[in-house]
Amino acid sequence: MKKRILFFGTPEIAVPALRFLKEMETIEIVGVGVPPEKPIGRAQILTKCPVKIAAEKLELPIFEVGKKSDLAEIFEKTNPDLAIVIAFGVIFPEEILERPKFGTINVHFSLLPKFRGASPVQSAILAGEKVSGISFQKMVKKLDAGDVLFSQKFSIENQSTSELWKFFAEETAHALPNFLDNFFAGKITPRPQIENVATHCKKFEKSAGEIFPARETANEIWQKFLAFDAWPGIFLKTKKGNLKILELSKTTEKNTVEIACSDGEIFLKMGQLPGKNPAPIVDILRGNPNLFL
Repeated sequence: MKKRILFFGTPEIAVPALRFLKEMETIEIVGVGVPPEKPIGRAQILTKCPVKIAAEKLELPIFEVGKKSDLAEIFEKTNPDLAIVIAFGVIFPEEILERPKFGTINVHFSLLPKFRGASPVQSAILAGEKVSGISFQKMVKKLDAGDVLFSQKFSIENQSTSELWKFFAEETAHALPNFLDNFFAGKITPRPQIENVATHCKKFEKSAGEIFPARETANEIWQKFLAFDAWPGIFLKTKKGNLKILELSKTTEKNTVEIACSDGEIFLKMGQLPGKNPAPIVDILRGNPNLFL
């Protein structure tokens, strides 16, 4: 008999897993929980999240979760054997988590108990971690603190957040079928997290992207560039406003501009001033020779 799966997700990183689950012959997706459509852009156009768009294409039943009380109704209607949550952004009440026969599983993009919270990929990059990965954990009341059911390590050196999001999303999708077969067969041994080595991370504000060459090392600025490539980007305050740094290099190249850091230098390639189009830094300085003075 097929196992009944209730899936919750929002962004693009949850879509590959949903597609893989749809192809599994041993399960049935009884519902896909998504947030309500939100107004986006200056025109405030109501926009569907990537998971909702994918669920519609896959012809799956969709349930909007506008408030926590909606969850109980969705679980009751679908009667799942297992719920799977990937980047959903809603705290599930404890009584909801245990409703399915096999509980509720969350996919987290770090090697738990490291980097519990909202920004595990960005935080790992900022911390200079050379290795991170994905963890499947049993959801409990405390955020990202449940027993780890599966984890896989990967090198993350010199990789950006957007690259790792895409990579981890695909690896999650590929790992799910074998994991679920073993999980439902009782072949997975839960591994409790060690609380005294747990670390935590929060959402970043736009201001986190500011760089301070006088007091930051070249490597710290490089890690910021990698960590914040998807959002908010990095910027340098100048006389003409915040200069968005769109391309950066650790070594001198043609048409780069050297910026002195606390321990050396780093090289700007492309940037953008407020109200202007992106341009090579050398061109920006040609029109604004006193930009950094």
